[in-house]
Amino acid sequence: MRINALLAAACVAAVAAIPAKAEVNELRVAKQYGLGYLQLILMEDQQLIEKQAKAAGLGDLKVGWNTFRSSDVMNDALLSGSVDFVCLGPPGLAIIWAKTAGTAQEVKGSSGLNSLPLFLNTREARVQSIRDLGEKDRIALPAVKVSFQAIMLQMASAKAFGDANYAKLDALTVSMAHPDGLATFLSGAGEINNHFTSPPFQYRELAKPGIRKLTSSYDILGTKGSFNIIAATTKFRTANPKVYGVFNAALAEATAIINRDKKAAAETYLRVTKDRAPPEEILAMLNDPDIEFHTVPKGLQQIADFMYKVGTIKTKPSSWKDLLHDNLHGQPGS
Repeated sequence: MRINALLAAACVAAVAAIPAKAEVNELRVAKQYGLGYLQLILMEDQQLIEKQAKAAGLGDLKVGWNTFRSSDVMNDALLSGSVDFVCLGPPGLAIIWAKTAGTAQEVKGSSGLNSLPLFLNTREARVQSIRDLGEKDRIALPAVKVSFQAIMLQMASAKAFGDANYAKLDALTVSMAHPDGLATFLSGAGEINNHFTSPPFQYRELAKPGIRKLTSSYDILGTKGSFNIIAATTKFRTANPKVYGVFNAALAEATAIINRDKKAAAETYLRVTKDRAPPEEILAMLNDPDIEFHTVPKGLQQIADFMYKVGTIKTKPSSWKDLLHDNLHGQPGS
């Protein structure tokens, strides 16, 4: 027994002597265009991830940033291993979760990001509701069939025309990044006469004579819901628990900065994005009670249930928590 005890002690000592596997020394983060990514813009500008990494004893963590058009591109980048954290609308998260659940590439949400409404705007006087949209109309949105706006349009179509006709307006949609959609829509010269977009673009459109809001994501959902969710693979979280925590700590810090001083946050947004809008315009948006910066995921269940019902995803989550890493399960999400 004494020999066994000595052997056990020797094994423990040997294991303790093996250095722990190092976590990544470079983190790659992706964002999209618009005010809905303000926390990420602040995190990059103020190097908040690097700051939190040093505080956590990780030393100099290198952080790379990319900006993509929409969720479908982000999903491809995440699955290819090109990025570690992405920001997805709830539909984009539902798609990649259903595709990867239980596999080595499993993707889940790691944090909420914000709640804000998405507007479907039109410049056609004859179009008073989506029922008036016809074959000659075109709707710009970030990605046909899979973007948040595309799924909202399908949900609105199901309500207007019946569940069997949820895809009735899909043929009218055109994939465009928000800035390109804004420019084309406002020019009045091309075929794009409707735009389903996000802040700040939607508000700038409404400031122009003759442009009206047809509906919004809040109208369609019947409540406020998350515009974006941060997502990462289970593999990355398991291999890099400290870096995962550092990212979320930086995100929480950025969220607090925005809510503490929205004027400064607006100025940072304009400077970083090289947007020429008056600071008062962005500040007014940040003070809109419909726009909230927080990390609670909201509205996931309703959207995922619709996507499963119409066959967009083949796996139905039993709860909104299924789509999220367990660090979010204690939040008052939906």
